[in-house]
Amino acid sequence: MAISGNKGEWSEIYTLFKLLGEGKVHAGGADMNKLDLYYPILNIIREESKKYEYKPDTDQHIVVIDEDGCEFARISMNKFLEESSKLLEEIKTANDRAFTLPATESFMTEIGCSKLKAPSKDKADIHIIIHDLRTNMTPLLGFSIKSQLGSASTLLNAGTTTNITYKIVGTKLSDVDIEEINAIMGHLPRMEAIFNKGCDLEYNDIEHPIFKNNLLFLDSCMPQFIADCLLIDSLPNSKSSINECVAEVAKHNPFKFNGKNVEAFYAHKMKVLLLDAALGMTPAKEWTGRYDANGGYLVVRKDGEIVCYHFYNRNDVEDYLYNNTRFERASRSRYGFGYVYKGSDGCAYVKLNLQIRFKK
Repeated sequence: MAISGNKGEWSEIYTLFKLLGEGKVHAGGADMNKLDLYYPILNIIREESKKYEYKPDTDQHIVVIDEDGCEFARISMNKFLEESSKLLEEIKTANDRAFTLPATESFMTEIGCSKLKAPSKDKADIHIIIHDLRTNMTPLLGFSIKSQLGSASTLLNAGTTTNITYKIVGTKLSDVDIEEINAIMGHLPRMEAIFNKGCDLEYNDIEHPIFKNNLLFLDSCMPQFIADCLLIDSLPNSKSSINECVAEVAKHNPFKFNGKNVEAFYAHKMKVLLLDAALGMTPAKEWTGRYDANGGYLVVRKDGEIVCYHFYNRNDVEDYLYNNTRFERASRSRYGFGYVYKGSDGCAYVKLNLQIRFKK
């Protein structure tokens, strides 16, 4: 059966071809620009039904080694560049649905690839041994691949696990008020109706106990902080960019930080959350702080260039996540949020749902 995949899935094979063709990967800046700093690639390890290693030699070839240590293939690096260029054009011109590429699949067979995505127990999409020229270390690292060639991917997935409960304070809502508000179509108009009643929202609780504990694991203030940031996305003149929402929270300074750089205080909290979500933390599984994609991120830009956000350069990784993510609203009916209801204490509450997606 022919291999079929969407733009994001084909981008993983593109990344393999491109890196092997160039033999190195450049570090990325805050705006996804290529920096002069680069990491030579010593080996890419890929495990499907069999394990293969892809090693550049001194003669501008990639030597493919099978799991028995035998040479499976020897192909010029220029050939990998040619195949990556052809694949890039195919991805760019394809629609957003799954598609097949027989010519690319034929080359994949030559190098021992039978799947677009190698199975992985962690968040890493590709495992690479790089040469860090600054430390002279050659670690095996797992990188997560994010492609701008397809649809924007999620960083933190929505679920009933990511619902946050807010208490409606100020004007006491009657049952008739609640009925009227819940009958309004659209999230923002419904939220506007709440505020127009003279009400405000204050953080009450993280609904799922595991997710709440995971947030507390990061920072004792994290549950309220992320609730305050998410609320900005539901206010009149709402903002969804993560950095803009944090800036709004910093203006109110809910934790009364009295240092010189208030915004940096709140930005740091958000960067901690984003980084842990990027490298292993999920809402429904207890988090112990152990990173899965321990190398960082490889970003495939719209022009096909690939930049690396190496975890050793933690500030660069954090800045990339902070500047390139946004809140996104998931399905209200599916996850049961956005409706006003009365609690057992007779007070009115509403749930908002947390989902974080890359801007592109």
